Amino acid sequence: MSRPVMKREVIEESAIRLFATKGLARTTIKDIAAEAGVTEGALYRYYDGKEEMAWKLFNRELDQFTHLVAEVLFDDRMAFDLRLGLAIQTIYDYYTYNSDQFAFILLTQHGFPEDRLLTRETEPMGLTERFVGQAVGAGEIPPCDADLHAALLMGAIMQPLVLHRYGKLEITPQTHAQVTASCLRMLGAS
Repeated sequence: MSRPVMKREVIEESAIRLFATKGLARTTIKDIAAEAGVTEGALYRYYDGKEEMAWKLFNRELDQFTHLVAEVLFDDRMAFDLRLGLAIQTIYDYYTYNSDQFAFILLTQHGFPEDRLLTRETEPMGLTERFVGQAVGAGEIPPCDADLHAALLMGAIMQPLVLHRYGKLEITPQTHAQVTASCLRMLGAS
């Protein structure tokens, strides 16, 4: 790996870590450069500024995360309950092993201008709405408002992770199974 590529990776990892801990608004280019051990000018070789960097990193990390989850959710070789359980396990594993990236995605998603909002096809809520809608269409769950139930599902899955991040809830190896069981009941899956 060449030195410029390594330097860019260090800068991006540092930026994600700072955005996840300090927040997008409170993180400065100077903070990122100091964390990465580079000059501020080095950052401008790759990005026009902090906002462009954050937006590109957000999209990259979100794409990686949603791809992992979508692979499981829409694998029609598996039963509905197994797909949902494995998707929740994937989310909880991602949270455990990629905590900075997860926090960055979760905490910065609302920090971008209105004109940069994601389309319903490229964001997790849209993914969840399609999953619920397809499950209704396939008779895997009873008819329901897919938008509402997707929102309920997202809350049930994500809120324990948010509470854990703030030290208000312990996540154990059994947590994802408990969340899965609750989600299946909420959706009326048999």
